[in-house]
Amino acid sequence: MNSDHDIHGVHDTQGVHGVHANRAIDAETAERAVEILESPQGTYSSLAETDSAIAPLEHVLSATPDGPLRTTILSNLGLIRMARFQLTSARTDLDSAIACLREALASREPYGSHPALSATIPNLISALHTRAEFTGEWDDLDEAIAWGREAVVRLPPELPQRAAALASLSSALRIRYERSRYAGDLTEAIDLGRQAAADLPPDHPRLGPALSNLGGALMASGLVEEAVLTYERALGRFRAAEDRGGTARTLNNLAGALTQARRFVEALVAYEEALEEFRAIGDVRGEERVTHNLAVARARLPELVFKLDETPVPPEPEPEPAPAPDAGHGA
Repeated sequence: MNSDHDIHGVHDTQGVHGVHANRAIDAETAERAVEILESPQGTYSSLAETDSAIAPLEHVLSATPDGPLRTTILSNLGLIRMARFQLTSARTDLDSAIACLREALASREPYGSHPALSATIPNLISALHTRAEFTGEWDDLDEAIAWGREAVVRLPPELPQRAAALASLSSALRIRYERSRYAGDLTEAIDLGRQAAADLPPDHPRLGPALSNLGGALMASGLVEEAVLTYERALGRFRAAEDRGGTARTLNNLAGALTQARRFVEALVAYEEALEEFRAIGDVRGEERVTHNLAVARARLPELVFKLDETPVPPEPEPEPAPAPDAGHGA
């Protein structure tokens, strides 16, 4: 798993300072919990960091009744548990994250009125999607799709969290299409992916992955030229965010799309750049995949240049991971 994965908490100042008023919570624990809940994002690159955040939040949660504060605590606990899973690859961490996010969504408040709830919907979709791919228990993917459909109905159109949920839903539908080959899933994945990309703010952390997943769906539908343009947009977002893993994966996928578009020299350049990025981040599996693709492309280049009526063999794609959780922001 990606050990330097950034997890963004749900920032919601409603009721946070009520932690101090609860006599069941000691002052030091209360102060630490408030610090976590007031921070709009946290970066957890070690188990010590995740565990030092989980312990006070769980202590405060046990003494917090139903209400906005409990919902916010559960949402952040779910995200930090996801961060821990990225470090451990332990099923128990992933299960705990999903349990927290599900409990947060059991609130009876309207999703659009509570920032923790509106952010938690796309985050639960992402967590379920991750578990489906991690375990092969595909019922989780169906549940993720069901939550995505609910988000479309219940989240206000102007919220970036709704667009993030659309992107997560599109990704889940594309993955299900790859298993079932039901054309309706692919058509819907493309439609929702286009809508999400149009609605997400230009600097939103999910825009790069959303565009990359849309590119995969477009390639599966044979819309190669649009896929190339989409991968190029995704590449720009990953580079702007200095996300080298996303950059490497997208370069490999862009090279595959360029090959299908018969832009062979450009494809070779993209493969070589992808190889450099995978080597730079120490991703051996990605490096092996691109090395294979690059060797095939180099071997076939003269043949393909002179036999333009022949369809190139599709290269091995680099799948975009299940969408990572991101932040919701309180008023």
